[in-house]
Amino acid sequence: MAIKFNLILGTLLVVVAILLHVSDARRGWKKVSGIQDGWKPITNITQEVIEIGMFAVDEHNKEAKTKLKFQEVIKGESKVDKGINYYCLVISIKDGDLPHNYLAKVWFKTEEKSKNLTSFEECKEENGEGTNCNFT
Repeated sequence: MAIKFNLILGTLLVVVAILLHVSDARRGWKKVSGIQDGWKPITNITQEVIEIGMFAVDEHNKEAKTKLKFQEVIKGESKVDKGINYYCLVISIKDGDLPHNYLAKVWFKTEEKSKNLTSFEECKEENGEGTNCNFT
């Protein structure tokens, strides 16, 4: 009985720890606008930023089974919080011959070399469909 209880308790503790980690990571996305809450505009699109944009497109292609082609990072914002680097990027892609812009949100821990695509949404068009890709 004691072993079964310890196994259940141990499993519950692991699940709670994972949920707390995911919750902490998502908290970094609360505000994406200007310099508020630590967000800063990316003024220089470095190779690292390009690689994060390429990662976002590759991950989306894997998850959605699409064949979008990365073109460039148009603009973005970044934030560092508790050792996690957050990036919110507007990425130009090609879907066949058609160009589109997407808002991608990626976080990564450099010391663990782990990355995670948390969001990948098409930017609003003139008809209002899609997500807002304007940073204020």
